[in-house]
Amino acid sequence: MAGEPEPPRADPWEEPRPDDWVLLAQWHGTALIDGDIYWTIARKDVRARRFDQVTVLSCFEGP
Repeated sequence: MAGEPEPPRADPWEEPRPDDWVLLAQWHGTALIDGDIYWTIARKDVRARRFDQVTVLSCFEGP
């Protein structure tokens, strides 16, 4: 939940959970470019103000 501290993890190599991430922005292409771009960041990086850790994911469809 937002605003609640993360529970501690037993294993530092544990897979990330969906709640660990935040969607910063999303862009959907127009008629010329059909696709989506997503900007995400881990909540721990937002708290530490490390915005250089943003991840970009893109999905585009060809003609």
